[in-house]
Amino acid sequence: MNRLKYCIFISISLIMGCKNLKTDNKISLLEYPPKILSIDGNELFQYWEIENSEYLKASDLGNIKYLQAYRDSISKSIGDSLVQKMISKERQQLKPVGDIIDSLNNYDRIHNGYVGKIREINFLEAQILNYQASRFPMFSQPTEFHAFIMSNDSLKKLRIYFGASDQPWPPKPKPIISHVESSLNEGWYLKYHLHNHYEAESDNFIGVMAPSLADAHYFKVLKTRFNLECAMITNGFSTLVLNENDFQKLNSH
Repeated sequence: MNRLKYCIFISISLIMGCKNLKTDNKISLLEYPPKILSIDGNELFQYWEIENSEYLKASDLGNIKYLQAYRDSISKSIGDSLVQKMISKERQQLKPVGDIIDSLNNYDRIHNGYVGKIREINFLEAQILNYQASRFPMFSQPTEFHAFIMSNDSLKKLRIYFGASDQPWPPKPKPIISHVESSLNEGWYLKYHLHNHYEAESDNFIGVMAPSLADAHYFKVLKTRFNLECAMITNGFSTLVLNENDFQKLNSH
């Protein structure tokens, strides 16, 4: 009986060990070395190549201490209850009523349920935003980034191209675009484009879940040029997901 208990104990330990190993194998972009494409002052262009795993889509965000510091600063500034109210507001999508989409701006098209889906931020999106927040604190010096995420199904890998600076807007991604073009000939395709939104203190910091006219125009350009499948906007709490069929339903320049 003692031997049986010992064998059961060993089996449970091995199972738990495997679970811990799986947890430990989650990628932290702060610790995983990127390949640098270009650095010009505070303008940075680089990419990571990682295994395409299911945990990247999960709501367990891993270690996001810089993004969490941003969230905590917002809560301290405007209060937890208002933060939750703002998050709820930005995730709200009503049921479409009739064929009135042509009279609506992009925000109303999304929040009236005509275009896109809004969900909680996932692991990969949080890791990318956390990386930029580690470079410049999002609360005191908010910035936006570009992320072009390519997939290679035969290799079961993702390439996460990242471009950002110390400015409120992302830099023009010329070094990334040239690399994306060459990757298309190597079995890669452009799966996602991700960037972040934030607001000023007067608008309670939390970025709106809707593309600007310039954003929507850029999604259409990426669809035409690289057959982009999906565009995403995150504010650090929620993420707006727009598939390729949504792009033409948006107002743009």
